[in-house]
Amino acid sequence: MKCVGIITQSEKENTNSPKVGIFWLLPANIADADDVLLFATQLVENANHADIFYDSTFEHYILWKTVQEMLPKLKNVPYEKYPRGRVTMIAKNYPNDGTFRLMADVNILQQKECVAEIKRVFNLTDKQNVEVLRDAHYRT
Repeated sequence: MKCVGIITQSEKENTNSPKVGIFWLLPANIADADDVLLFATQLVENANHADIFYDSTFEHYILWKTVQEMLPKLKNVPYEKYPRGRVTMIAKNYPNDGTFRLMADVNILQQKECVAEIKRVFNLTDKQNVEVLRDAHYRT
């Protein structure tokens, strides 16, 4: 699997810090290579505090234009055609505070190696509590 960062917002001294953000899993025929994990990440401290979560400022439908510029085969393809997902973190002072939530299309969650790669890209190690959840919002 090839991993391609669309946008990554991090500082050099925090390269190993966990991140929040969004991602897609594109099939090999799109990039003429292996399956491609596209992602946009940012450090938790730079994320939006939305309700009880820290969530990235990235939106799938907005970043899709950048993806289409990177991969011309996707020019007339809607952003929700391919499996996608998001990583958030539960804010402090709530039950399960500090827990990261990896929410994704079931097609992604069924691939253990893909889930492991998403955790790697977002720097989610054994030090963090991570919930992996199917989310109907991200179905293809």
